[in-house]
Amino acid sequence: MQNTSMKRSALFVAGALGLAGSFFAGAAYAAADPRLSEANDAVTKAVTLLKAAEDPDKKPPFGGHREKAVQLLNQAQAEIGKAIDFANAPPKPTKKPGK
Repeated sequence: MQNTSMKRSALFVAGALGLAGSFFAGAAYAAADPRLSEANDAVTKAVTLLKAAEDPDKKPPFGGHREKAVQLLNQAQAEIGKAIDFANAPPKPTKKPGK
């Protein structure tokens, strides 16, 4: 029982830190469409919830599909970050024909 309580406490702390980190990351990306930041927050929450899900009777938990989902969500979050960086980048000067 104590082991489960410790796991939940650790997951709560990890989730809180993840959400806090995404908040500060979102603040830095204010120039991009705010929905990108919202999507990033949603992915962070989804990863936290997936990691908190328990399937104690099976090895690997959830047949390994939970871990694969977490990996794909982490990849999605990286792409969201790239989209935000792209949106926040200053426009590149265009060359005029003949110059």
